Amino acid sequence: RSVPRSRWCPSSRRAVVIDTDVGSFADDSLAIMLALRNPELDVKLIVTATNDTTARARVVAKYLLAVGRVDIPIGVGVPVGETDQSLFDWASDVKLDAYQQQDGGKVYEDGVQAMRDVIMASSMPVDIIAIAPPTNFPSLLERFPEVISRVRSVKAMAGSIHRGYFNSTTPTAEYNAALCSSCTRAMFMAKWPLTVTPLDTCGVNIYPNVPTSVLLRDRSPYGAVFVESWVYFCSRNELARCSFKPLSSGPLMDPVAVTLATSVAERFMSLERHVVEVLDDGRTVISENGSSVELALSWRNGVASLDEFQLWSIDQVAGLDGTEQNGAL
Repeated sequence: RSVPRSRWCPSSRRAVVIDTDVGSFADDSLAIMLALRNPELDVKLIVTATNDTTARARVVAKYLLAVGRVDIPIGVGVPVGETDQSLFDWASDVKLDAYQQQDGGKVYEDGVQAMRDVIMASSMPVDIIAIAPPTNFPSLLERFPEVISRVRSVKAMAGSIHRGYFNSTTPTAEYNAALCSSCTRAMFMAKWPLTVTPLDTCGVNIYPNVPTSVLLRDRSPYGAVFVESWVYFCSRNELARCSFKPLSSGPLMDPVAVTLATSVAERFMSLERHVVEVLDDGRTVISENGSSVELALSWRNGVASLDEFQLWSIDQVAGLDGTEQNGAL
């Protein structure tokens, strides 16, 4: 049931920058693994956002070291708050100085400057995959407005249009959008193409009973390090609604945003254009006072498309669809 590679493998790859709050929940971890494994995406930079962004950078470094991708630079984003997060201890053995001592390893203390430099130096327009509260975006837009013309599109996990958490029929102030509503508004109003997966689609992406052996098949380092961090996360988060024998999860939202940057997005989801306003409390509503946004509001064929997406995404991370490691293509 995997998507055959011949149906979606592109003739050229897309340069992407990932903006992430990895370390809090497992969905960023799976999203990063998916982006690294997908042959369409050429990850140029991973920037951390919110809370202790240096600790988050260590989580990123642990993943990249485990899969042999120290060619990807890490940017330390704007810190917002100091709350300890689930995977900070898991990555406490990683030193950013040691990452930089690896051949090609780079860590930029000013992650927003690094975003600007990578975007402006790229030979092609860049996609930004935004899977965190967009707290880096006001700084990027205020300091470096020239990047707007060099961004092909922003693909974001944010908001709630018709559905809330766990498929509630009551929309809500979704976390990424609400943590800094002015930041979200800045991202929505910038003059670049924006495609968003709100809770309407990503909020129901709950993986049921994935055998650990699938992710560990063929000794995939991507699957192995994800499983390692997943076990650590689940064993320390009773409210996360996840387990690891076999893997099952609460909503894993961010892999859906990664998929929006690929050519298979509309195989799984239906996209609609609406004018969306970000309210002060973080709610995202269809309103004539907003900005034009492409929204993934439904799975194309309902549960069948969601099931197919989940199989595809796990196959990608495990390397079961014939893909090679991103950096080796």
